[in-house]
Amino acid sequence: MKKLLSLAAVASMALAANAQKSPYQDKDYSDWGKLKLVGNQLSDKDGNPVQLKGWSTFSLHYKGYCGGEGQWKLMKKYGANIVRLAMYIDDPNDGGSYLQKPDYFKNLIKSSIEETKALNMYCMVDWHILQQNNGGSGDPNKNKDAAKSFFAEISKFCADNGYDHVLYELCNEPTCGWANIKSYAEEVIPVITANQPDAIIVVGTDQWCQKIMEPVSNPISSQYKKNVLYSFHYYACSHYSLLGDFRNAQKNIPVFVSEWSAVKFDGDGPFCAQDGDEMIAACDKIDVAPQVVSWCIWNWGSKREASSFFQDNCSVTNLSQYSDNSGKKYSDYVIELMAGEPRVVDPIVTGPYTTLNVIPSTESALWHWDYYDFGGEAVSYHDGNGGAWEKDDEGVVLDYAKAGEEVDVFSLAKKMKWLDKECPWSTVKDGKVVSFDESISTGNNWKDEDGNSTYKSLNGGRTYSGTDGSERPDDGVDLSGAGLNGTDHAGEKYCNLGWVEEEEWINYTVKVAKPGYYKISGIIGAEYKNPETKGEISITSKHGNHLRSTSKLTDNEAITTFGFPTTTKCADSSIDGSKEPWNCWAVSDAKSGRDKEVLCAFGESGKQEITIRFCASAGGVGPLIFEWYGDLEEGDPITAVSDVEADAVNFSIFPNPTSGEFTVALADDAEAIVEVVNMAGQVVASQNIEGSATIKKALAAGIYTVVVKSNGAVSTQKLVVK
Repeated sequence: MKKLLSLAAVASMALAANAQKSPYQDKDYSDWGKLKLVGNQLSDKDGNPVQLKGWSTFSLHYKGYCGGEGQWKLMKKYGANIVRLAMYIDDPNDGGSYLQKPDYFKNLIKSSIEETKALNMYCMVDWHILQQNNGGSGDPNKNKDAAKSFFAEISKFCADNGYDHVLYELCNEPTCGWANIKSYAEEVIPVITANQPDAIIVVGTDQWCQKIMEPVSNPISSQYKKNVLYSFHYYACSHYSLLGDFRNAQKNIPVFVSEWSAVKFDGDGPFCAQDGDEMIAACDKIDVAPQVVSWCIWNWGSKREASSFFQDNCSVTNLSQYSDNSGKKYSDYVIELMAGEPRVVDPIVTGPYTTLNVIPSTESALWHWDYYDFGGEAVSYHDGNGGAWEKDDEGVVLDYAKAGEEVDVFSLAKKMKWLDKECPWSTVKDGKVVSFDESISTGNNWKDEDGNSTYKSLNGGRTYSGTDGSERPDDGVDLSGAGLNGTDHAGEKYCNLGWVEEEEWINYTVKVAKPGYYKISGIIGAEYKNPETKGEISITSKHGNHLRSTSKLTDNEAITTFGFPTTTKCADSSIDGSKEPWNCWAVSDAKSGRDKEVLCAFGESGKQEITIRFCASAGGVGPLIFEWYGDLEEGDPITAVSDVEADAVNFSIFPNPTSGEFTVALADDAEAIVEVVNMAGQVVASQNIEGSATIKKALAAGIYTVVVKSNGAVSTQKLVVK
């Protein structure tokens, strides 16, 4: 991303010139001892924050592997205090990996553990699964029994010998969905904790460890809260857009960057030092990333690729000569990082996304979509829940919906069994996958029968440009700048919703002037097409549904979603909306079915959290408008819920509305009984949960009450089943 050298940037350079090295520099096991989690922070034996940093080896089975006591000593000489042992398990090349020679690799791991302990270094044991196009499955469950056997033996070896400097990484870069990863982890973790109850365990996240936000709303079982960190992987030339997710995750869950490099995601060039520096800055404790995060850089090996620290052999005289346009060598860059040299980076912009939407009672207020906390998708990377595919009446995918649609081809191909290898983002024309951005496609592209590349790499990420010009990740919906031509707000810094799909959601913290009803309208673009009868947007919180009908003010079930009429006449009469829908805007009142006015109820003033969900596409919706309507009616349910006792159960439901199963997540990882009650007062589902659980009960369309009981406290929320 191009950046201007601002006064703030100049100031940051001056500060960096006088900056001290990291307080964690030149520290190791002799200083910190057995690590533990204190809240979300990886900490030493006394509870003080630590920051591990080191290299990941290349695969233990690869001919370019550089390992052994002499190599660990060299790592430490450069400033490393951790070694990540990348043990490929399912790669048959180069003589075979773990599954071909398990005894050999277990002995190699054990000797490496002994060697690192002797050097007072930490050691991370990595169960390195491969993605499908590299010969693996992308699913750790495929070899779950082998993983359990391996981790049981290694953790017992460590326990028997008093080796408490070892961390365990359960699965490298899985691509099978967070629910499957979580299930796998919750089976493997106990075999480690049976031997080492306080073991530090790193769990890989979905989509090559990029989807770091998913565990925020659906974490590993709370019984392992003292053990588990979540893995984030970052390749600077490809993943800059994921830094927003990373910083958000740091506020909510313990994170470990177990693999990263200042090059492209495939391990090769170019070399993007500045974007690498920003990741390192985000690993340090700052206001917008309040957690010191440990990291391992890829790779300590001689693979002859840009990310390799060595060239042809593992000698200190044979370091990488790969350089960027300025002539800076990649090996020199990494040595600087290990030595704790301060990085020169622009101050992290805390811009609009840390600013609150304010809802005043004296004037109307426009909604900034980009003032959000974080968001998420029901299915990663738009791969199964949107309008990209043609489906039958039961929702089974039949084919691509139309030519030119951007889709995750791998998910569709896997479901249709058309392909036997991985194939990320692409465009479809005439039923064939074709490349639409050759410049960022991977080097080893799929080819069609004419020899043309067939996909664009998913790893580039989907981003939008925020109102301050900063890029932010797609962690829920895609946003873009809204021109708002012809309206009173033309040219002001507002966003509109771009690609939005069913079951996506965004969390916001809002500041409300006073309790009451606020009428909802909005500035809507002509790109907003085919709205649902009752609308696509819901507003909920722990207090339940916030939407109200003007004719039924105290009924919190009369309206649960809202939308807008399509824009057919542009506020700027000089614009033809059929030819330039992105420039055509009009102010409209929200509607829901026969209700031509929709209100939003707030039961209290001040800061509060709400969730905006989408039950269908709302692409093209610009800033909402909230306008004071009147005081709350006596008996409005939102007032009663707002006055719930302090010891009530705090929980969330997602997705809501739902067309099938849903998840209940407890805020405090407590144990609870969940009951689903229909309108007739019958309990139609009941389940004991701990932390969070998915309720897999076939429910008829309608409105239900979800009752959560925990430690004598009882709380309820409404659930809408479509």
